[in-house]
Amino acid sequence: MINVKQLENLISQIVEERDLDEEQIKEILLSALAAAYKKDYRHKEEKVEGRLDPMGKRVEFYLTKIVVDDKDVENQNIKFNPYRHILLSEARKINENIQPGQEIHIPLEYKDNFSRVAAQTAKQIILQKIKEITKENAYNEFKEKEGKVVSGVIQKIDQRAIYVDLGKALGIMFKTETIPGEFYKIGNRMKFYVYGVEKKAGGVEVYLSRSHTLFVPALFIFEIPEINEGIIEIKGVARFPGIRSKLAVKSNVQGIDPVGACIGPKGARVLSISNELNGEKIDIIEYSDDPLQYVINSLSPAKVISGEILPKRTIKVYVTEDQLPMALGKNGQNIKLASKLTGWRIDVRLIEEPEKEIEGGIAEVEDLEEEFSEGSSKGESSE
Repeated sequence: MINVKQLENLISQIVEERDLDEEQIKEILLSALAAAYKKDYRHKEEKVEGRLDPMGKRVEFYLTKIVVDDKDVENQNIKFNPYRHILLSEARKINENIQPGQEIHIPLEYKDNFSRVAAQTAKQIILQKIKEITKENAYNEFKEKEGKVVSGVIQKIDQRAIYVDLGKALGIMFKTETIPGEFYKIGNRMKFYVYGVEKKAGGVEVYLSRSHTLFVPALFIFEIPEINEGIIEIKGVARFPGIRSKLAVKSNVQGIDPVGACIGPKGARVLSISNELNGEKIDIIEYSDDPLQYVINSLSPAKVISGEILPKRTIKVYVTEDQLPMALGKNGQNIKLASKLTGWRIDVRLIEEPEKEIEGGIAEVEDLEEEFSEGSSKGESSE
């Protein structure tokens, strides 16, 4: 035998370690008690509901039925089920203002003791509902974190993926989403970019990445208050994971240097993010609405002498011989990232030989794996 007080204690014990609010606990309790009441005292087709009394000390039970018009039943417009329906003429003896189609709640005799079978039914409902609500809460929580940064501890590593303990959900980072050359060890706490969330039979799976292009701006949003607050806006990003990234920023407040704010005193801010990315080099450049100036800025750290806009979305820029290696970058990384960032075909020439094409000096516009969304440039990231 089990009484209401024992069942309440059971609920408290189960939810103690769960993140459930008071209303969710009440919903579980009432649903379980109503099921137990129906199991012992009512017909299986009836709908029984439980409500806490105004003092919240006991559960009052009600038989819930749908009110149907007597004429609709007489004319066989409605198939009358005595366990689910009540005639309007009968319902108005209880509530004179009730209308067809509405539900009426008929008080039932109070009970606080249930059989072993009914108690087991209640326990099963409690466990099932807690599982469902916990899963739904976790899904909603991490769904809000899509496009943001989360922190987790590496739990397991296999040939397919790295599994991360995020507290309320399991994070999965497939090997294709890792930073090339980065070492991962069980027990390490790291930051990850959330790019997807799904409900599974066993719980919620959160899909993580460290190589995703948008991980870079997400980290800047997470680490730099001026970006999180919208004072500085991220306008674009291009990335070769683990090697080099370029981030274009602009200030929305006069007098604020967007590049300097992102770099931080003695480079501390950008260095912190670079270290998080396994030493990935990050170029922060100032965005410009002028395409030519934007491309010139994007080729930083190289110093460009001049440039011109040509047909077919091409910009030709001129540099001195000593600046050429920096303009192109190792294996053409700098010019390729600049082209990705700006969306322009870039043709780098020597100022001394402006008509001569340079080997590796042209970067065609490549489709980005991920387009940078302006909506991703603001908002809070989650720890």
